[in-house]
Amino acid sequence: MLTRIGTFSHTSAMISASLRTHARLADQQAKEATGLKSSSFGGLSKDAASVLKLASQSSRLTADNTAATSASSYVQAAYSAVGQIADLATTIKTQLASLMSATPIDGATLATYARGWLDDLQAQLNGDLAGVYLFSGDDVETAPVDFSDVTYDPTTGGDTGYYQASPTGRVFTASDGSKTALAVSADNAAFEQLARALSSIIAAPSDTTVLADAIDLVGQSITDLGGVQETLGVQAASLSSLVERNTTKIDTLDSLASGLKDADLTQAAVLVVQYQTQLEALYSTISSLSSVSLLKYL
Repeated sequence: MLTRIGTFSHTSAMISASLRTHARLADQQAKEATGLKSSSFGGLSKDAASVLKLASQSSRLTADNTAATSASSYVQAAYSAVGQIADLATTIKTQLASLMSATPIDGATLATYARGWLDDLQAQLNGDLAGVYLFSGDDVETAPVDFSDVTYDPTTGGDTGYYQASPTGRVFTASDGSKTALAVSADNAAFEQLARALSSIIAAPSDTTVLADAIDLVGQSITDLGGVQETLGVQAASLSSLVERNTTKIDTLDSLASGLKDADLTQAAVLVVQYQTQLEALYSTISSLSSVSLLKYL
């Protein structure tokens, strides 16, 4: 210690200063590397609670959007299916008019056509999206339609004994409690009328009165199917609007959270250079002090 006793206190002070500066440098370098003020919530001090709250709200709305997007796909699939049913109904009406114009009416052929159309209608109403039935209400795992069900009486206007699923409609509920109906059930009047018309043709394919009534029913079904599509369009628009609103909120929440947790990279870069310069000066001073010896002055 004889050679350094005169400079010991100064060297110790310089070493302490260099350690503090090195810690500050490491902190700023970490900010540059991560883009964050701190790698832990504890390092955010009083802002930690706000960041956590904002992140929770953003996550909730993001989950809402994921669910709403899935629900929208379901509604759009139902819209497409109803469009196909409307096309089928239009074809039925046109072909019925053509077949009825023949003299005499070929009842056997007409009945065969009607059975095929009824099977097509059942297949459309039992359509699904990724295993989720489109027209089953909230009982999405049950095929909704069976026109062979013994309880179904198509001679009774409005009878929906063919419907196998839930009487309760499916609903999307957002995290804020707002609700949006999803699709329609297969017991809707538009579908029932078309099924009744076809069933009556199958039962009496040569009865001109029955056939005339059937054409009228098909025409009414076509009109009501347009209304069903309009309803589905409103549902899809409502879900789309929800996603847009949530996206705007998410962007705002994420921006607020970033303002609290993100580092000022420009400032961090400047401080890194400053601390590096200070460290170099401190190390140089420490080296100079360490080389001083009292023996030179004795």
